[in-house]
Order: sequence, then structure tokens, then C-alpha cells
Amino acid sequence: MSLWGGSEQDSFQKVLDAFKTKTGVTAKYESVRADYATTLQTRISGGNPPDVAIIPGIGFLRQFAKQGSLKKVADLGIDVNSLKSNYPPGILEIGQVDGTQYALMVKFNSKSTFWYRPDKFKTLGVQTPADWNALTKVLGDIKAKGQAPLGLGAGDSWTLTDWFESIYVRQAGPEKYDQLFSGKLPWTDSSVATAVDTMKQALKDDYVAGGITAALGRNFTDGIGQAFSANPQAVMYYEGGFVGGIATGQTNTALKVGESIDWFDFPAINNNKSVTIGGDVIAAFTTKPGVKEFLQYMTTSDAGSVWAGTGAVISPVKAVPASAYPNDLAKREAAQVANASAVRFDGSDLLPSGGGDDMGAALQDALRGKTVDWAKFETSIQAKWKAEK
Repeated sequence: MSLWGGSEQDSFQKVLDAFKTKTGVTAKYESVRADYATTLQTRISGGNPPDVAIIPGIGFLRQFAKQGSLKKVADLGIDVNSLKSNYPPGILEIGQVDGTQYALMVKFNSKSTFWYRPDKFKTLGVQTPADWNALTKVLGDIKAKGQAPLGLGAGDSWTLTDWFESIYVRQAGPEKYDQLFSGKLPWTDSSVATAVDTMKQALKDDYVAGGITAALGRNFTDGIGQAFSANPQAVMYYEGGFVGGIATGQTNTALKVGESIDWFDFPAINNNKSVTIGGDVIAAFTTKPGVKEFLQYMTTSDAGSVWAGTGAVISPVKAVPASAYPNDLAKREAAQVANASAVRFDGSDLLPSGGGDDMGAALQDALRGKTVDWAKFETSIQAKWKAEK
């Protein structure tokens, strides 16, 4: 069970097909696109959990583990120690709760990819920006030429948490980022408001196609379409590496890599080029036949190479070769993460259950021009941290 649909589901189905070919075991996929976390919790509470599911955030992983819903990886008969050499440092630990392995990261994407249309940049006479000041200048230059610079699908509030995190880790630094998203630094710290103000330098009515109000009612795939459909209204769209697969496989199959779609590094702030990543972890809720085999398979380069070959994801498995990736976009994304000075996991996914949604709602309010009560947010998030313990 997962929340992937569209081209993401099609890509994962190729992995399931390869698993069946390898083992003879059929894995039936169930996609839940709306209210995934609620649906999963309802299934668990009703005694009808899926055998295996993508966990909708690390906060949920901690919650499900502590309520006894998950099966420990070791209890499935998988030797966790033998998996350590499969992954770069820190990746396996993302699936741990209090040092016990409950889940495995199966895919990730950089969230430091800023997508754009090279053809439009050429026509407009602008260059890809290396730092934030250069980005704001490019936004102004594009607008001055009568073109809306940015697409935005902020109805899905997680797109705004990604904007915030990409700015915060560069502006405040990785150490403060760790403190903020572990409950050790209060959200009333001035660094939070500073990052929000910086975000609003880019995400404002003048720069967002259709304006902010419309963007707050638009989902993220429609936001991609603003920049990459056959009739684009914008020339840039910030989101993770998964945009490439969605844009070329779903939004507009006529797109050509390097000509009508490409990406540049999310602009540096204070010379900081840290990279944020988002990823999905998979965990077992039952010990039915085939569950161990499936989780074991997902740790292999066979599974990773099949998935990488779709161009939709970056595999966390070290043995997946660069040649497995089908295009320059994906190869560069994998290299960006591998070569980053600092890599940090999606902050909203590190928050306690429900915290990411609250954070997204607060950022939506900020774009509406409301004054966010970060003291109230801090009280709420600390209560969630406490409830988790």
C-alpha cells in the first residue's frame, strides 16, 4: 500500500514485476492518493493492515513502532547487520526507532533541484542563478519581460515545507536545521521568520503564475504543468528530483531533456550548498509468506537498478551503477546528493505525526499575508513531541 499514483505508480509496478520474475511471488499494489495516513491508521486500528506499506513520514514510523503495529526487520528473518554495507552512512538509520530497524529506505530524491525551461531562458536572455540574490534578480528580469517566472502548486502544503527547508538549511545551517526538526530549537527562533521572509521574496503575486491565491488552491502536479505543459504559463518550478519523471512521463511527453526541461542546484545562501532529500521507507505490518522476500528484494541492486532505470527515483543502494539511470537528469541528481557538503532529510517528515501538516498550513497562512503565530505553533509541536514519548 502506498500513496504513489500516475507515473510514480507505473515506475514502481516495474519493480513489482521484476520481483515476481525473480521469486514467483505476486505483490498486489494498492494506491491511496487522498488521506493516505488516515487510511493507513484506520486499516491498522481495524485489524486489517496491509502486509507492507510505505510509511507517510518518519513521525508516523515512530508512532506505528511505539504502538506495536510494525514488525521488526530482524523478526522477519532479515540480518540487519548484513544490510549496512548496502547503503551510504545515515540511510539505514532513517528507518530506525530507538536503535531498532523497523523500516528500510527504498527510494529518495534530491529536494535541491530547481526545474526550468532552457528554451525559455534562452529566449528571455537569462542565466541559471547560482545563489539566492541571483535568483531574485532572474525572477525580476523575467517578470519585467512580461512572463510569469514561477509555477506553484501550494494547495499541497508540503511543497511549501520543501521551499522552507531548502532555504532554512542554507541560511541557518545544517546544525540549526537538526535542532529545529528534533524539537531542540524553538520555532520562535528568529531564524524561522527570516527563512519565511526569504521564501516570500520569491513566492509573491508578481512572480507566481496566476497569483498566490490561485496557487494556494492548485495541486503540485498542476503546478508542474504551469511550467512544462504544452502551453506553459511559467518558466520555472521548484520541487524534488521526481519532477523530471512526472513532467516527461505524464505532463508533457514531448519535453526534451536539456532543451525544454532541465534543473539547476537550488541557489546557495551565504555560500551554503547543503542538499535536502526526501525519501520513502517501507515497513511490514504482517509476517505473511512473501513479506520477508519482498523486503529483502528491496535492499538489492536488482530492485534498485530496475527502479532507477525508470528515471523516477534515485536508489539508496550503493551497488546501483550510474549506468542504471536512463538520462542525464537522474545521473546528475544522484551525483548532486553523493557529492553534497551536507545532506539533510526532509524536515517536515521528521516532525511528530501531524506536525508536517501543521507546518504546511502555517506556511500557507504566511503566503496569504497572515502573521503566523510561531509561539502557538511551538506549543503545539512540543505537545506532539511529548505525546510521542
